[in-house]
Amino acid sequence: MTSIKTALTVILKAGDVVVAEKEDAALWQQVLAAINNGGQLSSSTVLPELSPQGPPNPNGGGLTANGGDTNSPMLAKFAAEIGVAIEQLQAACDPVLSEPYIHLDVHKWEAMKKLLPVRGRGALSNIVVAATVLALWFRTAQLGNATQALAQGVLANIGASDANPSRGIQSASWLQTRAGGTVLLNPAEITKAKKLLQCFVTGDWTAWKVE
Repeated sequence: MTSIKTALTVILKAGDVVVAEKEDAALWQQVLAAINNGGQLSSSTVLPELSPQGPPNPNGGGLTANGGDTNSPMLAKFAAEIGVAIEQLQAACDPVLSEPYIHLDVHKWEAMKKLLPVRGRGALSNIVVAATVLALWFRTAQLGNATQALAQGVLANIGASDANPSRGIQSASWLQTRAGGTVLLNPAEITKAKKLLQCFVTGDWTAWKVE
């Protein structure tokens, strides 16, 4: 009788996304033993390097403000949803999986402020921009719901703030607020949210001005 050997592969996932994987029978046995032991690895366990397949671990991993993994399936999905190149998206807002989640590019921010009106049609408050980018990233990365507090954190990283966050978000038809400062995307107007981020990433606000 022919003996058939089955490859034993350890797969690391973040939600439904494969982060890394390794075909290693010894590692497979160690992980199985750890699971059966309440999640504790033996002190003698030596973990080999895993092959990266997707987004980083919850601490930020390969997607960093200094340039991360442009081959990440999650980042590629986000860029495709917005309609921009992965490199453009990463340079403009560098999405990561831990706080502050978004790192807005200061030069893009300053250019936006110079091009858009302070009030009236086409104007965007600080909190609306930060909350929109956060909400879009949270939706793609399945991170739950964005909040006003997190959006203020994004602004603080570029030396900005918003004195009336609730009023600003209420003025944006593509955003919705809930108890506790939660910020959600309006399902009927997600296109506008994506347009905002697309304009920010590309630096071309021509299409936004006419809306």
